[in-house]
Amino acid sequence: MKKTLVAVIAALVSLSAGAQEEAKTGWVFTPFPDVSYNSDIGLNLGGFCDFFYYGDGTDYPNFQHHIAVCGAWATKGSWYLHGLFDSKTLVPGARVTGSLTYRDASMNNFYGFNGLHSPYFPELDLNQDSRAAYYTDHRQVIRAAATFQKPLSGRLNWMAGAVFRHIRIDDFDLKNYDNAQTLYRDYLSAGLVREDEAGGGNSLEGRIGLTYDSRDVEWVPNKGIYWEAYVNGNADLSHKKYHYAQLVGHFRHYVPIVFGRLTFAYHLGLQHQFAGEMPWYNLNEISNLIYQYEEYEGLGSRYTVRGYRYNRLMAAGYAWGNFELRAIILQFNLFKQHFDLVVNPFFDVAAITRGYRTEEHRALGALMDGNQLWQDATERIHGSAGIGGKIHMNTNFILSLEVGKAFHPQLSDLTVSMATTYMF
Repeated sequence: MKKTLVAVIAALVSLSAGAQEEAKTGWVFTPFPDVSYNSDIGLNLGGFCDFFYYGDGTDYPNFQHHIAVCGAWATKGSWYLHGLFDSKTLVPGARVTGSLTYRDASMNNFYGFNGLHSPYFPELDLNQDSRAAYYTDHRQVIRAAATFQKPLSGRLNWMAGAVFRHIRIDDFDLKNYDNAQTLYRDYLSAGLVREDEAGGGNSLEGRIGLTYDSRDVEWVPNKGIYWEAYVNGNADLSHKKYHYAQLVGHFRHYVPIVFGRLTFAYHLGLQHQFAGEMPWYNLNEISNLIYQYEEYEGLGSRYTVRGYRYNRLMAAGYAWGNFELRAIILQFNLFKQHFDLVVNPFFDVAAITRGYRTEEHRALGALMDGNQLWQDATERIHGSAGIGGKIHMNTNFILSLEVGKAFHPQLSDLTVSMATTYMF
């Protein structure tokens, strides 16, 4: 038994030590079934395919063009279609990105405004015995985005872009649940959600700012810094009154501990409304320069703060941080492809920097249809922790599984999520 164990360990060490990734050239594509899971949206069933163009391979594993197409249906009632084009060479000396997304969430999570000031009662959340789905509405999103980046000096770039959003909100339509008794309906009856904005609307967002990138590899960095800072100006096309401006910043730092094997990575994010009035249906739209995936909502999801319920923090301003160790525990080559097995313990924090209609919300502390809409809360910074596992194939193809839990019981139970990339 001991000899067998020693032989297995020796084989793994030999396999890991001898595995080298060869540079790819030309077009490489990876069609794959999308069979994933998230605690809030259920089991995803669909497919996706990434197309990368590496040219002569000089810059590998960085790419020249990236095209992604994907679509999936989830067992808790949502489905999506998403397409992305990202090119560093189509326009000489510039990076051009465009994406188009449609997402229909018939069981969208809506937990109210201002984080913990909105109490959560688990007995009201998808309770078949009482037919209660109090924290549920129906949300549809069409998003079209384009970004243009061009060098300004060295690794510093200027950027400009635009995003069109069509968002539709309505009561859910699910068998065996009562859609007349929901938080969405209570907010509408109380005037916290205005009549004219209740059903959603259209908006056009312009953005301008700066980016900086010193990462050695874009998708799986071993070292370097990436940051972006820009201003969003959002014009209300539907109601002509909910115009607003945001400051958005993302700072990512990758610190090698053992180069190529162990990296400490962290991300600091800020999204803060500083002018105008935001419509309620845009609160959980997290701004990104490149919409790699269909889902950029929060705060609380597999792409913002892990371990929180989906959309648990909704307000006019957020700050958050993601911290993790990325340890490659095994490397090997199989079928002429290179694989890395990675574990990543993580710790996330989040805070609301600007409340949303706070005084109106506080005034609703009395019960509404027997349900409490406001509670006093002193905790301002919220944390979560967990662990994830990754499989890299040729660096740019990544399968991810993460399990996390918020420290405050009102923010989540244990959450599980699967995705096809790192969070950052």
